[in-house]
Amino acid sequence: MNRLRQLREERHITQEELAFELNTSQQRISKIERQLVPMGEEMIRNCARFFGVTADYLLGISDVQMQIGIEFSNIKGLMDGPMQDILFYYKSYNETQRSLIKEIAKVIAGYYHESDEK
Repeated sequence: MNRLRQLREERHITQEELAFELNTSQQRISKIERQLVPMGEEMIRNCARFFGVTADYLLGISDVQMQIGIEFSNIKGLMDGPMQDILFYYKSYNETQRSLIKEIAKVIAGYYHESDEK
C-alpha cells in the first residue's frame, strides 16, 4: 500500500481533508496515492511534516517513522516556518539528544522568566 494513503487512513482523514491541509487538490492526492504522479519535493516535505514522519518513511525507503508524540499540526499558528523546522529536526534525534534540547529550552525559558520579573 502507498505510504501516503496508509498514513491518511491511519489518521482517519479523507483525501479532501488532506488536500486542504496541504494546500493542494483532492485529485492530486488521489493520483499520488495511485502512483500516477510523483509527489515532488515540496509535497514530500509537507506530507512528512504533516504526518510527523521522515521523508524516507513516506517514500518507503525506511520503516522507521520517528513520530513526535504530540500532534502540533492542529494547533493554529504553531506550525509556522521556524517551529516546523525545530520539530522537523527534533523528531530525528534520539532520546538523549531530545533530553538535552529540553534542558536547554528550560534554561532559556528561565532566563526570560527572570528578565520579566525585573
